[in-house]
Amino acid sequence: MNGWRRGLTLAGVAEPRLRESYTRQARQLARYAPAQYAAVRLLLPPETAVHVVAAVSFMHTCDEILDQDGRAPVEVRAARFAAYETRVRRALDSPRAPVGALAPLRHTTRAHPRLAGLVDDFLRAAPADLYFTGFAGEPEFAAYVEDYAVPGLMLMGGVLGGPDESPERLRESIRLVTKPIQRIDFLTDLHEDLLVGRLCLPRSDLLDCGVTPDDLRHGRATARVRALLARTAAKCWSELAAARPALAGIPPLYAPMVAAQLDVYAHLLHQAQARGPRLLQGGVRPRIPAAAAILLRHRRTVSGEIASSG
Repeated sequence: MNGWRRGLTLAGVAEPRLRESYTRQARQLARYAPAQYAAVRLLLPPETAVHVVAAVSFMHTCDEILDQDGRAPVEVRAARFAAYETRVRRALDSPRAPVGALAPLRHTTRAHPRLAGLVDDFLRAAPADLYFTGFAGEPEFAAYVEDYAVPGLMLMGGVLGGPDESPERLRESIRLVTKPIQRIDFLTDLHEDLLVGRLCLPRSDLLDCGVTPDDLRHGRATARVRALLARTAAKCWSELAAARPALAGIPPLYAPMVAAQLDVYAHLLHQAQARGPRLLQGGVRPRIPAAAAILLRHRRTVSGEIASSG
C-alpha cells in the first residue's frame, strides 16, 4: 500500500495511530465494497482518496448500526444509533483528538470544514431509515432520496466538491447522481429487502402492473411481474441518463470517479435485467472483470488529464 501511505502523508496524517486507523478503515471498505474502494483508489488523487475513505466508512458504519439485516428490534437499533451519534458528536467537538474509529472522521472534517455540517445533516436524517417499509408512489421515493439518500452521498460530496461551489449546486449534482443509484440498489436488493419486510418498489407501480406484494414474496415469475421489473429498469435507465450532466458540477479532477460509479451501476442494471424474475430469489453484484474494465478505462482518462496538466 505504498500509494496509500503516500496519500496519508499528503493528507497531513502524520501520527502513527491515526495512520493505522485510516488504514484499517481502508481495508474494511475494500472488503465491504470492493468496486467502490477500487474506484476511490484508482481514480482520485491519493490525498483525496484518504479523506473519501473516512467519509464513506462513517456512512457504512451508520448503515450497519441501523440495518443489522433487521435482526435486532427497531428500538434496540435506534438506541444503538443514538449512542453512536453521541460518540460522534463528542469526538468532533472535542479539542482533543480521539483515538480509534472516529479519529479519521475528525481529522477529515478539519481538512474539509464543510463536512462537519454534512455529518450533522446525515446524523439527523439517518434514523428515518429504521421506520421505512416502502413507498406509496414516486413522490415518496423522491422524498426518501432527498431526505435520506442524498445526505449520505453528500458526505463524499463534501470532500469532492470544489471550495467555491455553492451548497445548492453541489446538492443538486448529488441528487441527480443519487436517484439512479438508489433505485438500482432497490431493484438488485429486492429479494433481500423482502426477507426483512421491506418492499422498495413504489406500490403504485405494483398496482399499475397488476402485481401483489405476495407475488414478489413468493417469487412468481409471471408476465405481470416481468412487466413490473421492466418498468423499474426503464426508470433506472432514464435516471442514469439524467445524471450524466451532473458531472459538469463536479471538479474535473474528480469527475472520472463519479462517472465510473455511474458506469458500474449501468453494468449492474444490465445484470439485473438479464436475471429478470430470478431477482426475487437473489440479487446481483458487479462482475469483477467488467467492473475492473470500467475502472481501468476511466483510469486512462485520469492519467491523460494528469499528463496534459503536467
